[in-house]
Amino acid sequence: MQSWLNPDLVQAFGIAVATVIGAVTAWQAREVTKLRERVAALEDQVATDQRRFRDAIRLIRALQRHIDELLAFLRLHVPGQEPPQARYSIPAGLAEEI
Repeated sequence: MQSWLNPDLVQAFGIAVATVIGAVTAWQAREVTKLRERVAALEDQVATDQRRFRDAIRLIRALQRHIDELLAFLRLHVPGQEPPQARYSIPAGLAEEI
């Protein structure tokens, strides 16, 4: 039992444990850095996607107004005939946005 309590052995064991803890901490720090970079990139992508989505919604609204104007024009200049029905439907997820 005395051989286990040898100061040199305890010191060597402590250094080994500290080295392992240091290596694990350094690895975790690298992983955290990578994850932070990934989160930043994803946040930038989300912001870009949101801007693109808003621009797409504005375009869809403008096209919808243009379609309404064209339908009104056709009804005015071709009385007695209705324009053809649209062959598309607005998805439910976008209906409230538009």
